[in-house]
Amino acid sequence: MRTWWQICFVALFLAACSHCGQTETGQNGCLICHEITLDENHQFSCTSCHKGDAKAGSKAKAHKGLERWPASPENAGRFCGSCHRSEILSISHSSHYNLDNEIGMVWQAFFPGASAPRLKEIHAVSRPATEKELVMDLLARRCLRCHPFYEGDDYSGVRRGKGCASCHMKTGRKVSHLFRPPETANCLSCHYGNFTGWDYVGRFEKDYPEDFRAPLERGRHVKRPYGVEWIEMQPDIHFRKGLSCTDCHEKREFHVEASGPQRPSCVKCHISLSERIGHLQSSVCKAECETCHAAWSFWDQGRSLLRKDAPDPEEWLFLAVQGSSEVEKQITEWADMNSGFSFKPFMKDKINGGLFPGLWFSGFEKRRWAPVELGLGVDGHLSVMRPILSLSLSYVDASEETVLDGIRPRAKGRYRLIYPDEAGSGLDMKAMASFCLPYHPHTTAGADFIRSVFVSNFINQCRQAILRQKTRTEERY
Repeated sequence: MRTWWQICFVALFLAACSHCGQTETGQNGCLICHEITLDENHQFSCTSCHKGDAKAGSKAKAHKGLERWPASPENAGRFCGSCHRSEILSISHSSHYNLDNEIGMVWQAFFPGASAPRLKEIHAVSRPATEKELVMDLLARRCLRCHPFYEGDDYSGVRRGKGCASCHMKTGRKVSHLFRPPETANCLSCHYGNFTGWDYVGRFEKDYPEDFRAPLERGRHVKRPYGVEWIEMQPDIHFRKGLSCTDCHEKREFHVEASGPQRPSCVKCHISLSERIGHLQSSVCKAECETCHAAWSFWDQGRSLLRKDAPDPEEWLFLAVQGSSEVEKQITEWADMNSGFSFKPFMKDKINGGLFPGLWFSGFEKRRWAPVELGLGVDGHLSVMRPILSLSLSYVDASEETVLDGIRPRAKGRYRLIYPDEAGSGLDMKAMASFCLPYHPHTTAGADFIRSVFVSNFINQCRQAILRQKTRTEERY
């Protein structure tokens, strides 16, 4: 027997449902079910962007023709572009949007001289038979998780919108419709896990095996909003002073103007640097600011990436946590169900959303945060280096046959490590130089004294060599 209040509740609920969508911003309509807040610049109807039928009497009818991602790259021109045409046109030239730099770097490393595919040409491969197909599948399903075509892995700090919303809406699983300039949290939804930017807030990602997962809180592992665990390090001095990422990385870097992308420069704020001792540099004898001022840097050496189409979850449980919600969920859920079902793993193509067989596992030979390594490029510039291309790719198919094994980059190194020396670093510097590339660690602090002396001596020796060459040339003529 139902009580009177239960009957009243059911009647009110049915009445609300029968008038679902009569007024989109009032007590009925889309906002009955979707508790969201619109910002002051976007106070218009839900169907203006999401389509559907706000006046329908059922969920199925209301959601017919619904556009879930109106700000995604394929839709942004139609929806966002009506008001933000210049931004839509300019973003397509940004490396943050098209990822030409990242794709080109990896492709040229494995296939020197070959034309690299564009982002939309990247696709997953069901059963790679060649090295190019394996690298293509790696890019599509493991590497390119941070771009506007993908909503991010299923972690609270990583999940984001697509397209414009990936930078201009709040990150996390909770739906938010407050559009705003990018905040540091938006940047960290991609720049996490030992990518540049993670170091800016003072974080170093731990290694993946379970033995590295510590400390515990009340017998349980700590929360992982980014799908990984990290060690708290010294943040960049600019972060400690309250600067966000966009204080240096301005709009013109992402919405590229006709003059080209606007790169951040230390001299923009530190105008008088060139007048201080040790800071006078020429275009030829030049050292990046971080060569003296980086407090620490990432050193992820010997990264192995293995695709297995039929892994034994029990054997891989120790590597379930590695920043991939797909790997983690499938491995741990199988373990929780105590192997009560056949295991057929899959990962999503991050470009087109299709599901393909197999999981990509990752592991490292060595991960550490010091010392800062310096290298010299063919252009004569001194930079901080890290082994970005220290990669090895393998593929084991569903029948446990090793199809491809130990595929490594073939590109010859264009840099040589020169600091610290081989004895001080403990590295085979000649061998490692082939895998190292310059980068800009965001760990700025007071200049390291010993490193500064080395850099100053290097610049002075460079100048003297140029003067000697100039003198010999003048004497000859």
